[in-house]
This record gives sequence, structure tokens and C-alpha cells, in this order.
Amino acid sequence: MKKVLALLMVSGTVALTGCGGGSSGNSGANSASGDAVVPPVVVAPPPPPALAAYVGTWQPACDDQYRQRLVVALKNDGSGALEMSTYGETFATPDCSGPVQFTETTSEKITATPDGAGNIQLKLVADSPASDIRIDKVVSSLPAHTIQITGPAVTTVMLDGKPHWHINDGSGNTTDIPDTGVQTTVSGKGGFYLRGNELFTVMEKDGAYVLDMHYVKQ
Repeated sequence: MKKVLALLMVSGTVALTGCGGGSSGNSGANSASGDAVVPPVVVAPPPPPALAAYVGTWQPACDDQYRQRLVVALKNDGSGALEMSTYGETFATPDCSGPVQFTETTSEKITATPDGAGNIQLKLVADSPASDIRIDKVVSSLPAHTIQITGPAVTTVMLDGKPHWHINDGSGNTTDIPDTGVQTTVSGKGGFYLRGNELFTVMEKDGAYVLDMHYVKQ
């Protein structure tokens, strides 16, 4: 918008200069008045929210047919908090290269509220010494929710009068997982650490922070 306004002002000046001789006297009078030219006021944009760097879609390494996707977005209420959705995907092949057999989702999103920052020591890799890192702390909460399992390998059956997801892995093996209905609210403290395109999530346990998940940005 500023560029558009500047262009309009320049265009107006050119138009006045191109007018007849009657404008020349006024121009001299204005110059003689000695009025100072007031520079435009430049308003700096507000800084991005502290957790904005974690927005995106993240994915960990495949774990024997299973992989979780994490989708992170800023809440649209201006609070700077994050909304997170997780998708647990089970594939037909051990390296997660085949088609998805079934997906586990929750009906509600996780909210991560900023809780300051802090320095901690953390083992980023299991067989390596701890590193000194600075994390963005959060308080995470998942409201009362249900879990759904869907996909081509899933059917719903009743066992002992209760609904179950009946999962066939395609090789004759089946698994029945009970539908437990509405789950209670879950909350806890944790944090995020970014290293290039890698995201490390941590959670507070027994007064200390421990590694939760390691993701790569997609």
C-alpha cells in the first residue's frame, strides 16, 4: 500500500508541474515559506510469535510399518499458541513405502501454549552425550476426545457387546482394538527445539525434560 500511495503522490506532482504558467507563482511562494518536508512514518511490523518457527508438517523415521505425522499451525486467535494434529499411519511394508493400511486420528487438536524458554541438557541421539540446548517451553493440552481408526484394512465389529476395530494386515493376521469412546482431557509440560529442518519435542518427567519425538520437516 505504501508503494501505491507513493506512486500516486509522484503522479500528482508530475501533473501539477505540467499545468499552465499560473502555477509557477504559487510554487515559488511555497518554496519561500521554508516549510520542512515531513518524512513518512514507517511502522515496523510486529515480531512473529515465539512458536512460529515450528509451523509445518513433520514426520519421524519409519518404525516397522508405523509412522506418525505431526501437523503444526498457529491458532488464529492471536495468542501465539499452536494447534497440532497427529496422524498415526501403519503401512503394508516394514519400510513404510507401501500403501497406508490404516490411520489413527483424534477428534480434537492439541493446543501448545507458550511458557517461556530455558536451557536444558538433552541427548538428541540415544548413543551420544547430552547437548546444551535452549528450548521453547510449552504447556500442551488435549481436550476430551475420541479416537478413530480408518483405512482399507479396517472393519468395525462387535465383540462382547462392545465395538472394536478389526484390522487385517493382509497376510492372515488380524488385530481387534476396542473403541473406548470419549477419552478424558490430557495435559502436560514440554518444549520444542529446532535444528535445521529437524524438530525435537521434549516432555517434562520427574522434574526434568526428556526426549519425546524426533521429526524431519516435510
